[in-house]
Amino acid sequence: MFDIKDDYLAAGDALTQLLAPLVASQQLKKVYQANELSDVDERSQITPAAHVLYMGDVMPDTAQGGNTSQIKQTWLVVLACRLSIHERQAGEQLVSLLNAVVGKSVKVGDQLLGPFVRVNSPINPRFTKSHGYYPMAVTVQLRFKPS
Repeated sequence: MFDIKDDYLAAGDALTQLLAPLVASQQLKKVYQANELSDVDERSQITPAAHVLYMGDVMPDTAQGGNTSQIKQTWLVVLACRLSIHERQAGEQLVSLLNAVVGKSVKVGDQLLGPFVRVNSPINPRFTKSHGYYPMAVTVQLRFKPS
């Protein structure tokens, strides 16, 4: 299990790293890390793109030993597509995105962060006149011990 030492949100960087090959192969044009999906302005949206969003964490209901806490963080990876251009390709892009992330781990320093496990998304897909946003949720287990 990954021990949080310096960055509580290290899983966001790990997800971005897992998605990097999709940018290199031009399946995605960009991977964004944003605090909220509403921060993205559709007029300047580069598509297809993935947005990595932290959705919070939960701790088990059972008592934890000492100061160490086990945490399950939930992250969204939202595929953004321009509907007029990419509508028929969204399904294929979702498969590529899931294959890049689900079940994968990333080496961070001398530790492995992961695996990322797919769970039900806390939000539904959203569509505007020009864009579709397809959220995929994943969780990852972490451990935190205050110094």
